[in-house]
Amino acid sequence: MGLKSKLFKTGVVLLLIAVLPGLPPKTVFPFRPISIVPARPLAGVLAPNQLLNGAERLHEGGLQQPEGIAVRGNATYVTVYGGKILELGDQGSVRTVAKLGPDCVGTYSERVCGRPLGLDFDTKGNNLIVADPYLGIWQVHIKTGDKKLLVPKDKAIIVEDREQSSSSSSEAARKLRTRQPNIPNGVAVARNGDFYWSDTASDFIFEDAIQALLCNPSGRLLHYSRAEGRSRVLIDEVYGANGVVLSPDESFVLVGELGGQLIRRYYLKGPKAGTHDVFVDGLPGAVDNLNGDATGFWVGLVIGADESNPSFVGMLAPFPNLRRLLVRLFVLAEAPFRLWYDATGSDFALWVTHHIGHLGGLVPLFPDRGTVLRMDWEGNIVLALHNDDTSSHVISQAVPVPGTDQLLLGSPVNQWLGRVKLTPDTLAVLRGGKVDRKQPATEAPSREEL
Repeated sequence: MGLKSKLFKTGVVLLLIAVLPGLPPKTVFPFRPISIVPARPLAGVLAPNQLLNGAERLHEGGLQQPEGIAVRGNATYVTVYGGKILELGDQGSVRTVAKLGPDCVGTYSERVCGRPLGLDFDTKGNNLIVADPYLGIWQVHIKTGDKKLLVPKDKAIIVEDREQSSSSSSEAARKLRTRQPNIPNGVAVARNGDFYWSDTASDFIFEDAIQALLCNPSGRLLHYSRAEGRSRVLIDEVYGANGVVLSPDESFVLVGELGGQLIRRYYLKGPKAGTHDVFVDGLPGAVDNLNGDATGFWVGLVIGADESNPSFVGMLAPFPNLRRLLVRLFVLAEAPFRLWYDATGSDFALWVTHHIGHLGGLVPLFPDRGTVLRMDWEGNIVLALHNDDTSSHVISQAVPVPGTDQLLLGSPVNQWLGRVKLTPDTLAVLRGGKVDRKQPATEAPSREEL
């Protein structure tokens, strides 16, 4: 058999895998072209700098993937691999606040033992509200470690937003919109104790993030009522719903898009209440965690994207058949090992299924640039902080330490918590709220495109 014949037969097989109906997976939304606004140029307020270079590595080797950060007084709380929430003292102490799941087997069993992501302080008790993509959303008492499951992944009560519900909606459409959560990720607690949370995607679990991002957007922003014990869908078809933050007056809530490289806004009060729009787009990277204060909020860009380093998601977004082919190949490669694990509990099969499709496997291909943004509540980029020395890149979150000149940097891949000292010029900009007005947000893509 000649080379041309082999290539032809391979091409036919790949074409059939891409287009034949009925092959797995069955996605929530069909594969369609996706429009993503290109990343803004790294110029003006976004111009490269080295303000995050030389990051100090706190607890190096002792923190595994410290993704989420919350600071109160002298204590820093982080979420790490293995279902743990840790308290870091200012004198170097480490205390386990709580463990959400069973014990781990190696570094590849997160879907069994948990991997908490977003967290926020409760406003109705000395608790943390913690989102775990495998184990649901929990209330955790900071001192005692007592845990209460608020949003399970299999029996969550999900209802439609009042604006979306209509008497003409079919039962199938209602079931689609109120589907069970799949990847609880970000969380922001309101003053009355309710919280807003993100469900990243509905088609694949968190460790299969590559496949999830190759599918059409199926993430959501939801509101959880403490009084009713149920969640209400606010926005659907969010492309990799990630960090969540409330405005100071709680008139709107923001959710970041990992795939869309933008931030969406849902109005909670005023004449636009119940509607949503694009708050800012064309950001130079994939949006991860958001955390705010009275004058603005911080944005972690976990994967940089620019003209020299285009997003792989953005490059593949316009080509639904190619994305479907890649997803099916991932599923076919993983299927025998998943069946093997389900039948025998094999550690090797668990290891293989963890690594096929895990976004962490692409880290060597990520740009060296690490970036966090400071934005005001009008959608203006106040400041961009970059590094180019990989001292703490792949940044999920940036949290200032109150009363100091220090900025903490979380990461979904690092084995330490990053810390940088902000320069006097940076601190002056933060205090003065200086804004670059040359970077307006572009027009929002249509719902059909998304």
